[in-house]
Amino acid sequence: MSNTLEGFSTNASSFNADHEFAFWLHVWISVALFLSVVAPMLYFAWKYRADKVKNEDIGNLTHHTGLELAWTIIPIIAVMVFFYYGNTTLQMFRTLPTVTDDTVVVKVEGSKWKWAYEYPANKDGYVHKIGGAYKKPVKDENGKVTEEGTMGITALYVPVDTDVILEMTAPVNDVIHAFYIPAFRMKEDVVPGRTTKQWFHATKVGEYDVECAEYCGTDHSYMYSRVVVLPKAEYDAWFNSTENTPKGNYAKGGDALVQRHGCTQCHAIETDKVIVGPSLKSRWTKERVLDVINNGQAQLGYDMGPMPAGLATGADAEEIAAYVAGNMKGEKPASFAACASCHGEDGKGQFGMAPSLVGYDATFMSHVFKNGKKGMNGGMPAYPDMSEEEISTIAEYLDNNAK
Repeated sequence: MSNTLEGFSTNASSFNADHEFAFWLHVWISVALFLSVVAPMLYFAWKYRADKVKNEDIGNLTHHTGLELAWTIIPIIAVMVFFYYGNTTLQMFRTLPTVTDDTVVVKVEGSKWKWAYEYPANKDGYVHKIGGAYKKPVKDENGKVTEEGTMGITALYVPVDTDVILEMTAPVNDVIHAFYIPAFRMKEDVVPGRTTKQWFHATKVGEYDVECAEYCGTDHSYMYSRVVVLPKAEYDAWFNSTENTPKGNYAKGGDALVQRHGCTQCHAIETDKVIVGPSLKSRWTKERVLDVINNGQAQLGYDMGPMPAGLATGADAEEIAAYVAGNMKGEKPASFAACASCHGEDGKGQFGMAPSLVGYDATFMSHVFKNGKKGMNGGMPAYPDMSEEEISTIAEYLDNNAK
């Protein structure tokens, strides 16, 4: 998948023929109306130019009934044609099909900067939840692409010749996105805190790009996904299984999880670069520790309760920040006593009562994913659907990477 708009030359849904007809009808009528005004204007400007007409030959025409009727009636007819085909095409898109046993209804969530899909439960009660972030292309120091971006096996999988209804939303603290499939001529806004619906009926087996068509921030141009249209028997076999996708299960390693869940869209893993949120190469920097000391942290949901701001100030805050950012190695400053009452003398959080200050532990990561987090780089939304197994794997991966 390249970082370009694709699919305009593909006709792969039941919408396409009517949409194309309405589009080209509008274009050619607009061209005809344009020429009917501009062509005579240019002709008369040339024919009656100053060096060809004497002042005494200029007459005064008050009206012409035929012309007046023509330039009134013809535009009215054109506008009515525009309205009729525009309205019927809009109704085609906006009128959802009747839900039957064959209809596929998928919940779609758009968030910065990835798409996620949740299917209804299959006959065994298993719910397929798939989706993830686009892996951006790798570039060298000269900006040349050395490795193309990819969605891997993440996609919206649907059966051919079947009505598919999408129920779309975005997290309340996110921004507006737009789910756009050029090959289907289908687009719908995805609005935080609201559910919008759109549908399509794919007529050709194949893979088609999904793109965000509403500017949504830093990585908007990489907010890709795909629709994979399968033969119905192949789709049914997958839907009634427990496989993540028809192309197999997702990789379970920490590096794969941080990519699929979109962590790398906001956080650098291998470098200290700040993308949107802080780098995860190390758990703490002195600046981040000072930010928490000065501003507190009230969102993580630990039993110990919110951390108030200003528990240490001045030189005490500085030496605590340096000690914690250094992975609590070396001589412990006396001022750390202000922290030890909640975090413990070893800084490990007293068995989960408060956040551990040492490395990336699974309990701390679980609180971050379940509750979100505010910090010096802004707010991180909650990811309540992350499993504890995935959180532990990510925590272990980040902790090992930071060592």
